[in-house]
Amino acid sequence: MAPLTPVHVSSLSDTAVLDALREAEIRRRQLYRDELVLVAEIEARGITTSRGIHIETSALLRDMFNLSSPEAQRMVAHAEALCGTVTPTGARIDPQLPVVADALADGMISPGHVEAIRKAVTGLPDTASPEDRAIAEKILCEAAITSEPSHVKRLGDEIALRLDPDGDEPKDKDLLRPQRRLDVQETRDGRVLGRFDLDTETGALLTTLLSPHTAPQPTEDEPDRRSRSERYGDAFRDILTLAAQCESTPSEAGEPATLMVSITLEELKSGIGHGLVDGYWNLSAAQIRRIACDAAVVPVVLGSKSEILDIGRATRVVPRAIRRALIRRDRGCSFPGCAKKAKWCAAHHILEWYFGGPTALENLTLVCHYHHRVLHHSEWKVRMMQGFPEYIPPSYVDPERRPRRNTLHSMRT
Repeated sequence: MAPLTPVHVSSLSDTAVLDALREAEIRRRQLYRDELVLVAEIEARGITTSRGIHIETSALLRDMFNLSSPEAQRMVAHAEALCGTVTPTGARIDPQLPVVADALADGMISPGHVEAIRKAVTGLPDTASPEDRAIAEKILCEAAITSEPSHVKRLGDEIALRLDPDGDEPKDKDLLRPQRRLDVQETRDGRVLGRFDLDTETGALLTTLLSPHTAPQPTEDEPDRRSRSERYGDAFRDILTLAAQCESTPSEAGEPATLMVSITLEELKSGIGHGLVDGYWNLSAAQIRRIACDAAVVPVVLGSKSEILDIGRATRVVPRAIRRALIRRDRGCSFPGCAKKAKWCAAHHILEWYFGGPTALENLTLVCHYHHRVLHHSEWKVRMMQGFPEYIPPSYVDPERRPRRNTLHSMRT
């Protein structure tokens, strides 16, 4: 087939361009299979050593094609696994991965898939029988046809775990207490900085908890403009909030983890001004109004002369029975288009409690942390209609401000 040129490609239809790319990728994979057959033959004949030019085939490949050492070694390993090897006595050994060899020859999988499967099969426990390895190869190869190499690797890890659930015999260092460190420093304005160094098990727990909450959350009208680190910061806040709500969370001085907030009544109602939070003037009144919706926050409301007018006792925190009713009704974040589950949501007072809004089912709705901020710091509004929350978008989103409801959770029932 003649090489493609930009002029020729520009004359193709969209469908033809996609078909040509697919055919080119299949040919590339098939050509790699041909290369492996040739490399295996070089190994079998001992060409490198018989001519006294190289000690190893991988060194020959490096010089011929300017490959890196890992690339050349991987190519030789692929040739041995897919095409077989020859013993010092001249006897040929069947290929370890014949199913993978056929799939590569058909252009169904890539060199990356070959490496993932090879490592997975060679990494199976010593107790795995030849039948176990053959079955694993078939399963992994079928997965490779429709999945990227990283997914194949994870599947290989799962197969290895099932074949040897007890794992390797623990080494002496594995019996020691895992080393974990967390250094935290509070700044003068109340921000918290730190660094951590976690063992593998704890690190996996952290990443598992963070993962569901780090994906971008675009709306129907605009993309999620948060950076990756900002998304991770918000996700970290979510899992801290969930931990704080857990009944088994350790208490301090006989009380659950509680945040003390001091603010004047006028500032609290107007949303203008700042509050004293655990000794720091770092939260605005609007922020305090948000966190007061569903957190163990004790507000110390001050008058114009700073006399104490009332001390809340966290009784406005949504009782368990009401929260259960909220979960049954909303099933998750009620903001339109949000798929966050109920356990990651806070109960939001539609009419704020400091304006007389009751902690009652008809005045509450579940919202995730991200959309809780949207409600408190944007022009989005929420109201109850026929017993269900509906949202009024800002005029810049919809000039007609037509009400919207979240239908994702009802579709899952």
